[in-house]
Amino acid sequence: MIDVNKLSITQIDRITCFNNADELEFIMDEIKEGSISSTQEKTDITGKGGRKIGSLKKNKSVTVSATNGLLVGGALAAQTGSEVEQGSFTVRVTDIVTVNADAAETSRTASGTAGAEIGVLYKKNQNGSLGEKLVQVASAPAAGEFTYDPATKKLAFSAGDLENGTELAAFYDVETEAAKISNDSGTYSKTLKMYIDVTAQDNCDNLYHGQFLIRRADFSGEFELAVGSEPTAHAIQAEALAGGCGGSSNLWDFIVY
Repeated sequence: MIDVNKLSITQIDRITCFNNADELEFIMDEIKEGSISSTQEKTDITGKGGRKIGSLKKNKSVTVSATNGLLVGGALAAQTGSEVEQGSFTVRVTDIVTVNADAAETSRTASGTAGAEIGVLYKKNQNGSLGEKLVQVASAPAAGEFTYDPATKKLAFSAGDLENGTELAAFYDVETEAAKISNDSGTYSKTLKMYIDVTAQDNCDNLYHGQFLIRRADFSGEFELAVGSEPTAHAIQAEALAGGCGGSSNLWDFIVY
């Protein structure tokens, strides 16, 4: 017999979510804080003289909130209603190159239309600002122009146009293997099956494992990824829904073992 009296939940160990096909969507296991908030509406029933003679209770609701210390791609996909895609994608990079003997080299291979992979270079001024522009051409650069060979990542300039040590800023696209999550304006947050694993302790210092099961957790699409003096924390919020394929009216079950 498990005694569920006098238990203290000391921490949330993890939140694990699955889709309707019972496939794993994500795991959060660096949870800084969390809560399971329950509400219900109560309407007073009054009699003679406005005396309260009873109450009508309805519309229970449960909201789960949690903040994870690390960004979780699957949770972000649940909030945006998307999937985590793996593949080759285009990113824009900023590169500072240094001229030596009328040449320079980019750190990455620029992609795009042949002969216009970079398009424009900017001379870096002594104060760090960007000034004079150089324009990419297909061959034989004149003053103020340059060529680029993606095979070697080499930039070539007109003889004597730039002094050795001149720094140039380049902004160009790179094809790279990456993971992508898209926030499509026509796609909305997901409803998933959620398991919340917790550690509990009684007043005799016995430890227990507890699990909240929310069969239908409707994720909120309202979230913020803040960056500042503290590392980015990933907050989620979901509302428990009753019903569904199983027909259960339970908003959550709590199992202690």
